[in-house]
Amino acid sequence: MIHEYAIDPELVVAWGKDRSDYRYFIEQFGLGTSRIMAEFPKFKNWRKQFKHAAASADKTNELPRITAIYNLLKERLIHRDGFNYDGALSWLENAESENTRQEFHAILAQINPRHHAKVLASAEVETSPLWPVEKQMYCPRKPTHMAQLLTGILTNCSHIHFIDPYFSPDKPQCLRPLEAFLDVIVSKRACRPDVEKIIIHTSGKQEINFFKQSCENKLKPRIPVSICLIIQRWNERGGGEKFHNRYILTDIGGVKVDPGLDDGNEGENFEVLLLARNLYEKQWNDFVANPAFDLAEQQITLAYDA
Repeated sequence: MIHEYAIDPELVVAWGKDRSDYRYFIEQFGLGTSRIMAEFPKFKNWRKQFKHAAASADKTNELPRITAIYNLLKERLIHRDGFNYDGALSWLENAESENTRQEFHAILAQINPRHHAKVLASAEVETSPLWPVEKQMYCPRKPTHMAQLLTGILTNCSHIHFIDPYFSPDKPQCLRPLEAFLDVIVSKRACRPDVEKIIIHTSGKQEINFFKQSCENKLKPRIPVSICLIIQRWNERGGGEKFHNRYILTDIGGVKVDPGLDDGNEGENFEVLLLARNLYEKQWNDFVANPAFDLAEQQITLAYDA
């Protein structure tokens, strides 16, 4: 649903210089799309290469377009750790080397001189199988299938918010998918910074003492080592938003899930729809930035016990 692209800073400048390329690529990346740029190399170094390439741009016509694409790409980045960047080699050679350690979805460059399978040259974009991305997907409503479908978003982000008003820690159908999601987060993040925050947002309707005891007895033992899980329970406000839909929101984008984050019977499907920017920003505001609901009580924090 959300994929990581390494992008040559010189290519970004070329997009901005060409009016038709600009109109096309400005719609293909960023928050609310399936394509997010990898922070490769570290952003200050990527920016230095970008500025060097942009120095020759026409300041009246080309530079405003180049700047617009630059601002879009840097708004959301997928971070990775542990790579080596050799300044004596080209950006593309470094990206190809890093792809051996930890694959990108694709490497976007102006040319592909070594015919690398993951490098997508500018002229090949619309014909390459690396370019099309899905914004709506479905799978069997089983934990392993659900987790696999969401791997791209869960392993590329730093903040994760699971939103389901019907989550209950005493119900196995809620715990099994969550455990699969957490396992994916841990197992696929060897080259990523640690996830900073995982929060479950749910309804405050269930009796608090029973809820807390269920969290301790049934949810906490399923939490992997190194993971800290926060639970926030919300009450609706009179005349305000209804707490009904289910989402996964992250710092790089969000999805709406249907019928929920619990698993189901044989033959049932789990559907995932990528949120456009305006819908993502609304849900992020309602649950994170400026909550549209009232906290039922102080948040519950759970962590792995050695």
